[in-house]
Amino acid sequence: MTMREGAKVVVVDVNDKGGQETVRLIKEGGGEASYVHTDVGIVAELEKMIKTAVEVYGKLNIFWHNAGNAGSGHIEKTTEEDFNRTIAIHLKGGFFGSKFAIPEIKKSGGGSILFTTSFSGYRPSPGSPIYSIAKAGRAILTRCLAVQLGKDNIRVNCIAPGSNETGLFTAFMSRDPNVDPKLVEKRLLEATPMGRHGKAEETAKAALYLVSDDASYVTGVVLAVDGGMLAT
Repeated sequence: MTMREGAKVVVVDVNDKGGQETVRLIKEGGGEASYVHTDVGIVAELEKMIKTAVEVYGKLNIFWHNAGNAGSGHIEKTTEEDFNRTIAIHLKGGFFGSKFAIPEIKKSGGGSILFTTSFSGYRPSPGSPIYSIAKAGRAILTRCLAVQLGKDNIRVNCIAPGSNETGLFTAFMSRDPNVDPKLVEKRLLEATPMGRHGKAEETAKAALYLVSDDASYVTGVVLAVDGGMLAT
């Protein structure tokens, strides 16, 4: 969505095939994009990511930390390695990615930082407490940075999707062989007033609004894109 509005996009991932495919689709649609292999749990790679973006396109206006994993599930199943990896992807990546992005966005005269949390960051997930902890952390990081950076003309916001038909949702549903994914999906849909899954395009439109000039006086907000789930 953002590239259709004129943005030059740096796609980052550990999945090189998927990341490069995203770049191909952006270019096919008439946009401009580059790919940088990045493990967002490694600080040095986050710094390289930001430096590469500035080297390629000359400046940085928007940083969106959207990386995530499904977590390990129940606390009894969670190892120290699982815990550290989930926190690294969700929180460490957002924290240090912002650290390196902020000076460059300041040089550009201002811009936006965006995080992706989840309804699980607001409603306890008994089946995956580490996922809820990590997502809740992104929401408070949003507010911390919004308060700090308002004077620098940097807006910081967050989107909170509900159940979306994405690869992460598939991983989330299939990680525990003892849990029937169809039953979990049924319960999620019953908890969603609109009665359906969200679409990636719907989340993208919300993200586009928050990083665009249309939201020029919006900062510190967590915008639910969840079909009404958090309203119940």
